[in-house]
Amino acid sequence: MQPFDHWNTWKDVASQSFGFSFASVNPDGTPHVTPIGSLILSKNEPKGLYFQIFTSQMTRNLEWNNRVCILAINSSRWFLLRSFLSRKFKTPPGVRLSGTVGEKRIATEDEIQSLKESLGLLGRFLKTGPGGLNIKYVREIHFDSVKPVYVGKLTKGLFE
Repeated sequence: MQPFDHWNTWKDVASQSFGFSFASVNPDGTPHVTPIGSLILSKNEPKGLYFQIFTSQMTRNLEWNNRVCILAINSSRWFLLRSFLSRKFKTPPGVRLSGTVGEKRIATEDEIQSLKESLGLLGRFLKTGPGGLNIKYVREIHFDSVKPVYVGKLTKGLFE
């Protein structure tokens, strides 16, 4: 499945995730998974960005291999409970986004504002800059692969 096919569906699935798991590759070839809470996806294109905070090992990994795979799972308890009780997911439970990470750059004010909005109430009280959270840098991600999360019979028929 190509990223442009049903991009809004995948963006909506990812937006229901409380956090994201970014997989990168260590220099010795072993996998490394980093939890990220700051992924912001583009409205119309298969791309996004994340704020480079608490990512020291992943940052080192990206110096030699800029490929990542991101797992986003709908973490709503009600969504999961309803789905398990009805024995069927009505919408995809998760998505894997694979792509290439760009170079670190300084975040724009609009990007910082988007992060605050995505955090809801917490974002209103988020202090940035000196004495606050250092959300100065972002990295863009261009996705080239989108794969749904399959959960056996619970997802049968969702992706056909």
